[in-house]
Amino acid sequence: MKKILIVEDNDMNMKLFYDVLSYNNYNVVKAFDGLDAFEKIEHDNFDLIILDMLLPKMDGFSLIKKLKDENIKYPKIIVVSACAMDADKQKALALGIENYLTKPIDINNFLKVVKENLS
Repeated sequence: MKKILIVEDNDMNMKLFYDVLSYNNYNVVKAFDGLDAFEKIEHDNFDLIILDMLLPKMDGFSLIKKLKDENIKYPKIIVVSACAMDADKQKALALGIENYLTKPIDINNFLKVVKENLS
């Protein structure tokens, strides 16, 4: 079973992502801020990360940069963010993020992107 880390501070979004992914037979782990996510990535192996960019304690951009700076191995990341500005998307792409979805998400497209990144 593929293991996915969801990094999301909004309870409703977390519940939506968790429920959809669990229903589709993924092992889902939750992190509600960037520091918690960093610790989980540092000590566990994930097949995919679903990452919000606006997070408490450490935002998504800083989390990705810290993982790279400390040479910590991490899987593909799908950014799911309310930051719909092109500058935010370009900043994420510059960090090596291939998938940037904006909220509110289309569940069918979200699942398609998840499956593509896990195959």
